[in-house]
Amino acid sequence: MGLDWLGIDHLYCSALPTGGGTIRAAHGVLSIPVPAVLKLWEMRGTPIYSNGIDQELVTPTGAAIATTLATDFGSPPAMTLQRIGLGAGSRDLPIPNILRLWLGESSKAELPTQSPLETISVLETQIDDSSPQVIAYVFEALFAAGAVDVFTQSIGMKKSRPGILLTVICHPQQLSSCETVLFRETSTLGIRRFTQQRAILQREIQQVETKYGAVRVKIAWMGQRVITNVQPEYEDCAELARQHHVPWREVHRLALHTWYTHKTILCGISTRVLSQLKDHATL
Repeated sequence: MGLDWLGIDHLYCSALPTGGGTIRAAHGVLSIPVPAVLKLWEMRGTPIYSNGIDQELVTPTGAAIATTLATDFGSPPAMTLQRIGLGAGSRDLPIPNILRLWLGESSKAELPTQSPLETISVLETQIDDSSPQVIAYVFEALFAAGAVDVFTQSIGMKKSRPGILLTVICHPQQLSSCETVLFRETSTLGIRRFTQQRAILQREIQQVETKYGAVRVKIAWMGQRVITNVQPEYEDCAELARQHHVPWREVHRLALHTWYTHKTILCGISTRVLSQLKDHATL
């Protein structure tokens, strides 16, 4: 009701805190974040971080509202700030328990063409004295620590020794944990840090039902929901291919066909949102 009353076209949300500890619910004692919140975050591909507070900081209702209504997550978009709203909670926390809403306007020329920007951290180190098996293990450990991407390049090092340049891309919140993995699991004595901006496409995870089973599909778009990329998740296709003894590419093809057959339903843009896109008001 509030978004309708304010005439909001685009809603942007910051990354969400995981919280910690446990909570008693109808199903018994649950770990925080609770399963419903985790599933919503997974389905939307929501960026999350830990601020060290062991309490429930995002409820299932809050997660449902944010993941359903938010155009994107991350840094605030470029806009002219008009008003600020503050709402304080009653629970005592180590940080101010305040929710802030920023209301602003973005240029009509910017919204359809500009991709959102986010700040990322890049870690680099050269290694010439470790087993390739170690590098394979480090990849797994880095992704478990929250890395967005990890890759290597073959390089020549001092004394003509062949080596690799190991590069890690992560969000600033995961920089420390990824750096710890590199120092713990490799022989490196130093790691270079960079902070960069990257343009990203807006994205979400949808699910399609094929005759072999459910497959998650990653959808990416730009501007006024112009879809630019549709890709079934590799692991889902691989698992179904193994279960049914069929080629991976057959499951992949079927998942794409199913999505494109039902895309008018899966895109899910309401008539109200389409009409509001003309004004480009931004929250």
